[in-house]
Amino acid sequence: MTTSPNPSPVAACLACLVLAGCAAPLQPVADFGAAARHLAEAYKPFTSGLGDSCEQRARYKAIGNAGAFDDAAAQREAARECRPLKEAAATAALFAKALGDYAAALASLSGVKANAFDSELRGVSSAAAKLENRAGDALFDSAKLSAASRLARAAAQMTLEGRQRRLTRATLQDNQEALGVVVEAMKTYAGAIYAGQLRDTHDVMAGELARLVLASTAATQAEVEARLPWRFAQAGMRADLAANELEARHVQAFARSADALLAAHAALVSDFDQLGDLQRLAQVADFVTRVQEIGADVGRL
Repeated sequence: MTTSPNPSPVAACLACLVLAGCAAPLQPVADFGAAARHLAEAYKPFTSGLGDSCEQRARYKAIGNAGAFDDAAAQREAARECRPLKEAAATAALFAKALGDYAAALASLSGVKANAFDSELRGVSSAAAKLENRAGDALFDSAKLSAASRLARAAAQMTLEGRQRRLTRATLQDNQEALGVVVEAMKTYAGAIYAGQLRDTHDVMAGELARLVLASTAATQAEVEARLPWRFAQAGMRADLAANELEARHVQAFARSADALLAAHAALVSDFDQLGDLQRLAQVADFVTRVQEIGADVGRL
């Protein structure tokens, strides 16, 4: 009796696709997912940074005002003034979580490990449920919350189905609109709201630094000792200014990366049929590079 030859690896893979619905490795999807999750992590400090920068500005303004000064009282007043911004941070963080979970789910379904970032899946998040219970506000209206909720639900569904699900063009296409709304909302929060707060705080600190420099002037050597507190205080002020400027660059880099993310996702949709044969996709490679630049800038602090 003759035996049939063992099937070739190609034939075996084709049989797998037909019978079990498994997907061919999709390296560009893995790289996109890992970079998008990294970008979501880079965004998270913005959510607390808005309130922190507001409090910093308020404290520096209080230091420069006439009359009695109590540092503890100034901090309490700054916290009261900036509380609404801190409360909005929780919603902003959920947008980052929705993006990160969607990215992680895509990376997992790609069937390969990312070239540039760790794409380990961390489990299903509760972002969808939390978003559904949020009321819209001036920063994140109901339409934006709805889009973030849809993206989070899609991520949770993909994660639950795991390897039993085959990634398709339709999966990407169905989530493209929600992804666009979520990313644009994150850009607005970072590039308009947070960046504006950083500029306001920078202006206040720069004004106080100028006052410190003026107060540090000593006409004679005998006057130097009396001016030392103002001279030493300049170092702390310049460090705060440098941190503010670095965060502003971080925000700008995030905005560029967010634009590249949307372009990369659109390219995954349009070129999906060829992705199994590609190690790199130009738009995804550009997105990865821009995300890596964010980390490089922050590392120079």
